[in-house]
Order: sequence, then structure tokens, then C-alpha cells
Amino acid sequence: MFPKNGESFPEIRFPEFTDAWEQRRLGEVAEINPKSILPEEFEYVDLGSVIGTEMLSHKHETKNTAPSRAQRLAKKGDVFYQTVRPYQKNNFLFEQNEQNYVFSTGYAQLRPNGDSRFLLSYLQTQKFVNTVLDNCTGTSYPAINSSDLSIITIPLPSLPEQERIGSFFQTLDATIASHQRKLEHLKTLKKGLLQQLFP
Repeated sequence: MFPKNGESFPEIRFPEFTDAWEQRRLGEVAEINPKSILPEEFEYVDLGSVIGTEMLSHKHETKNTAPSRAQRLAKKGDVFYQTVRPYQKNNFLFEQNEQNYVFSTGYAQLRPNGDSRFLLSYLQTQKFVNTVLDNCTGTSYPAINSSDLSIITIPLPSLPEQERIGSFFQTLDATIASHQRKLEHLKTLKKGLLQQLFP
């Protein structure tokens, strides 16, 4: 659903869209690491808190107790991109209405001008990850800084097409997550049954 290198049209597409896609730098598509003032108390999200595209945990902190990396105050619609070991694809779209979540500087905070769900979907592609890895420093813990991230170009369709693609992948991700939870429940059930049958 995304164009190949050097092309302006994706092979698979919703039929109502026919316009060519543009190539835009990430720094043009989203404001990166917007400045903010931290609240006195907040929920801190570190690099271990997000697995895949889900936030599994957060920790209550105050300005005085929080680690120095707690700097990125989330706003609804922000995309947080893991800049350390980006091949893990642990990136998160903040869709909560709360204004007291603060993310680690291990994430680049992206505030999109367009559709947030579309941007997250593209950032999760292996094509984008490979481009990021080509621009990383370090071997054991490859990382990319926000300046280098901002100049990476991405394909960008019209806003209505962004919204359609973003909605499609969000629904798909929700379905996958639901099935994974059911699978984990079945595994737990099986383990319990085996322990009862073979004490």
C-alpha cells in the first residue's frame, strides 16, 4: 500500500484515490520534539513500556523523582518513535485525552500535520526501519538522532488517503492484538489444565 522506491503510485490502493504521492521529509510532515513544560506529577513512559505498538506500563513520577530522560510531554495524536534499537519497532500513537504522560528522550516525539495513524503505519514498515538503520550510529545499540531522523524522506498521499490507510491499519492492528490476547488466554488455560491432569 506504499509506493516502491522512486515511484509515485502504490501497487495496492483504495479505488477512489488516483493522485500521485509526494516525497516529503519527516521534519516537514511532523513537528519533531515540540517544547513543553512538564506537570509537577505525571505518568512516565520509558523504553521498556512500549512493546510493538502497545503501551504495557507506565510509572507515576514527580518532577523531583523522575529520571532526567523524562522530557517529552504527550499530546493526543503524537507519535513516539523509538530512536534506540529502532529495529524493535516499539513505537506508539498516543490517543489518550490525558495531559500528564511524559515519554523518555529515547523516543522522538512526532506531532504530525496529517493523519497520525498513517504516519505510525509507515514508520512500522521494514523499508523505513532499514533507512533509519542506515543512518544510525553505534553497533550494539544503534541509535538515530532527531536531526538525522527529520531529513529522512517518506511517501505522502493526500490527507483523505492518509486517513483511509491509517484507519485500515488501526483496525487490522486491533484485530491482531485481540487474537493475540485470546491466544495467551488459551495458553494459560492449557497450562492450568495440564497441571490439574498431571500434578
